[in-house]
Amino acid sequence: DELKGATHFSDGKPRFLSTLTEAQLWQALEKSQIIAELKNRGYYPVKLEIEFLTERDHRFYLLFNKEKILHMRLRLSFFKLHRHPLMPATRLLFIDWMQSRHVLKPDAGTRGLFPGQDVAGLGIFNRIDHFLRDLVVATHAYGGFNIPEYFHDALLFHRAFRFYDPAREAFFRALIRDLRPYGAREISRALSDGRVRNKKGEAMEWHGSEMLIFTHRPYAELIFDDRYHKDVERKMREFSFTLQTSA
Repeated sequence: DELKGATHFSDGKPRFLSTLTEAQLWQALEKSQIIAELKNRGYYPVKLEIEFLTERDHRFYLLFNKEKILHMRLRLSFFKLHRHPLMPATRLLFIDWMQSRHVLKPDAGTRGLFPGQDVAGLGIFNRIDHFLRDLVVATHAYGGFNIPEYFHDALLFHRAFRFYDPAREAFFRALIRDLRPYGAREISRALSDGRVRNKKGEAMEWHGSEMLIFTHRPYAELIFDDRYHKDVERKMREFSFTLQTSA
């Protein structure tokens, strides 16, 4: 159902994630220092626009001279954790899409762009992480999750998130272990180009999988318990990757 038909807002006005007014969302962006970091990079003034696609699909944009420099598509809902069937559905913040664009420095210099980028990113993920954590608290969620489209996306989120499936966590960590000297850009490009091979010589592809973070400590300890970490370590020993410098 379209949000305009919703009646569950007490003041008759839609709220971002059913919680924040536009002013409160802006305050959250300021609190996390996102606005300050953007100003430091030359983005001032910045405009906030909010889009309610459906009751659960909410998006916001930060614009500079009509260019989108930060875009997030978020959803708040209850999700079943398939590896833990006895657990009740868990309220989580789903980061469905996130993109930052450094339009004042679009080409990233000699290093080039990551796969999927049209211009370089803003390099403010630490601030975005604080913002997302604050949103989890504000919406009374137990945590958040995302499905990274590319290896380099997972690398950013892995500062705080872990793959729900220990086999996927092991695959990701083994990529870093074996290919670290090439750097994140080249690893991500090689995965997109089919230039990463396993010990059988087979080309490896990147497939997105759920990454989770729990701000609710009992859930974090239950999901990422000793068995999870042992499964990751065991599976990592089964992986071995090489990277071909040309297709």
